[in-house]
Amino acid sequence: MKIYLVTPRNPPSFWTYDRILPALGKQCIFPNLSMPTLAGLTPREHEVVLCDENVEEIDFDREADIVGVTGYIIHEPRMREIIAEFQRRGRFVVVGGPHASLCPEEWRGCCDVLFVDEAEETWPVFLRDFAAGTWKSEYRPDEKPDLSLSPVPRFDLLHVDRYHAMTIQFARGCPFQCEFCDIIVVYGRRPRAKQVHQVMAEIEECHRLGAKQVFIVDDNFIGNKKLAKDLLREIARWGRERGYPMDFNTEVSLNAAQDEELLALFRDANFTTVFIGIESPRVESLQETRKTQNTRGDLIDSVRRIHSYGIQVQAGMIVGFDADDATIFADQLRFIQEARIPVSMTGMLQAMPKTPLHERVTREGRLLADSNGDQFVFSNILPKLMSRRELYEGYRRLIGELYEFKNFHRRTMEFLLHRGGQVTRGTNIRKGDLVLLWRILVQTVLRASPRRAWFTLRLLGATLLRRPSAFKDAVSFALVHKALSEYMEALGRHLEAAIEQLDRSGSITRSALGTVENAGNPGFVHMEQPAR
Repeated sequence: MKIYLVTPRNPPSFWTYDRILPALGKQCIFPNLSMPTLAGLTPREHEVVLCDENVEEIDFDREADIVGVTGYIIHEPRMREIIAEFQRRGRFVVVGGPHASLCPEEWRGCCDVLFVDEAEETWPVFLRDFAAGTWKSEYRPDEKPDLSLSPVPRFDLLHVDRYHAMTIQFARGCPFQCEFCDIIVVYGRRPRAKQVHQVMAEIEECHRLGAKQVFIVDDNFIGNKKLAKDLLREIARWGRERGYPMDFNTEVSLNAAQDEELLALFRDANFTTVFIGIESPRVESLQETRKTQNTRGDLIDSVRRIHSYGIQVQAGMIVGFDADDATIFADQLRFIQEARIPVSMTGMLQAMPKTPLHERVTREGRLLADSNGDQFVFSNILPKLMSRRELYEGYRRLIGELYEFKNFHRRTMEFLLHRGGQVTRGTNIRKGDLVLLWRILVQTVLRASPRRAWFTLRLLGATLLRRPSAFKDAVSFALVHKALSEYMEALGRHLEAAIEQLDRSGSITRSALGTVENAGNPGFVHMEQPAR
């Protein structure tokens, strides 16, 4: 059989860095792992072709017995367009992924076969059924799959050179119960992990294919600390033997800061960045959302402790909790500056389908609309301690202040000066680094506005004078700031339009949001990037 597996394009968002990808010589930050995983589950006698719309055009006329489409809630509009195009050509279309699993009722009837939940067990069954002409309209596993049986994803079917980083997965599920999170709804609260040798095989394959960075996509890499430590020890050994050819990053919970052995292992394994959902500097908001793991120590001390091991913390922050009033925006800015967090993904609270938060605000009569998955533009919850206008206006002001030149420079320099040493510091200059440096300088100095050029030169000059070993990182931060500040400027225009609509009509409609999005950002499509 001929199988064509399609991943929809992502819209410009906080995570996509669209405006700086040319400087990196790439087309996308990293690939969606779903389709390479599905291809790995497919017997080799079948012909499988992967298409990621982020790096290539979809061939709607491709001859295929089966077309597979996946995506998050943010991809829903584009997924439906893709499905319709293939159906017009008479193709047999199957659909799965996180949104189909979370809201299967929204996908029944629009495709030939629907996959609900994880497909490790159901995909091979479907292929046998399809070959026999006895397929079912819906496949759902009886229980969560054993990841220790998962094969290596077919990374070789991807255009690896078009991505900034490759993606692998160690475990699924999270032991915590944050009220707003849909991860535990989809994957459960009991972490399920691959064996160490499986993950190392995936890392080795990514290395063989030329990857220089690997993002481990677990929603909480340390859901099972013992297993995580075992893996980190092996990654560290692998890196030492090969001269640390790759950098790693992942997502963890803040309680990582309380385990010095764990932090040392992250450093030794050459993890340079971890994303942490901190959410709020207010204990009341953390308790409200059941994020109790963030209340067991001082937040700023925890972040700085992680930094002391040479690991950058990227923060997920949220405004709009029930305990938040109009002073939360200043508190958020103050916390991010004092914690020396260069990159903070700050959004508004949104109730995702099937989450405890969605159920609660529905009972309370405060659910304003269905979720669109984009917490940067839209909150579907009526706030308690401030008006919707105060929420949108305060949020618009906050994202602008976060990425002002002076604020970003101050916290980034403080981070670079106080961050602990890394295993590859001063020894990890790779082929192509000088070319990349030149491309970045072109983007941030030679072709930039006078303010942008001055900011870059000031950041690089201060780093050379005060901590020359961090120069490479300073260059990266200059480029990151260009991407995020431009995105925030566009987002600010979207929010201003939303506020105007709110003042005019007393509401913000999802249909109008599409206009808001498109108006401020040429090429912006009706989709949103997921925020973990």
